[in-house]
Amino acid sequence: MAEEKRMPNVMQRNLLAAVADVLGENGLKAVLNVAGLQRFIDNPLPNDMELGVTFADYGMTQQAVEDVVGPKGAKMMLTRIGRATFRYALEERPAVLGLVGVALKALPTGARMKVVLASLARAATKDVHQPTDIEEHDDHFLFVVDECPCRWRGKKDKPVCFVTVGVLHGALHWATGKRFNIEEVSCIAMGDTACRYRIDKEPLEG
Repeated sequence: MAEEKRMPNVMQRNLLAAVADVLGENGLKAVLNVAGLQRFIDNPLPNDMELGVTFADYGMTQQAVEDVVGPKGAKMMLTRIGRATFRYALEERPAVLGLVGVALKALPTGARMKVVLASLARAATKDVHQPTDIEEHDDHFLFVVDECPCRWRGKKDKPVCFVTVGVLHGALHWATGKRFNIEEVSCIAMGDTACRYRIDKEPLEG
C-alpha cells in the first residue's frame, strides 16, 4: 500500500534535527504532537539506512511545521529546515546524498551543478526509494521527483515542497559557493504527476 512506502531512518532523523535547529526543541515537540508522531519525542532515530520510517511520517512532519508556524511563515521556515537537513546529512551520512568521493574542484560551475544534481537524483532513487531524475535545458535544470512525501500532506492549490527546495539550495551552494533561483513548478500535492524543480543555471548576484 502507498501508506506503507518506507524510507531510511536517517532521512527522518535529519529532518527532525533540522526542525529542532530552526524551531528549537520545544518547537520540534509541538510539531511532532501536531503530526501525531509523539513516538519520536525524546526517542532519536538511529543514524542508519534501515527502512524504519515511512514517507507519510516525513510528509506529515512537514505539514505539521506549516500548521505550527502558519502558512505565511511556512515557506521560509521549511526552506531553512531543508538547508539544515542537507547540512546534517552531509556531516553525518553523506552517502545518503550520493556525494561521497564526488570531485568538483576542477569543474566549471555548470558542470558542478550537473554532477551534484545527478548524484542527488541517483541516491534518492537507489537509497531513499524515491525515483528521481534530472533534465538539462539551455538555461536551467529540472530536478524531477516521481514520488514525494507531499502526497501525505493533503490536497494543495500551490507547490509545498520547500524542504526539498532548501536541500537543493544547500547542495548547490556547497558545490559552487553560489546561490541560484530554484522554484517548484509542479507538485504531486496539487495533483501533478511529479514534483519538478526548475533550477536556473545563471547564479544570483550577491
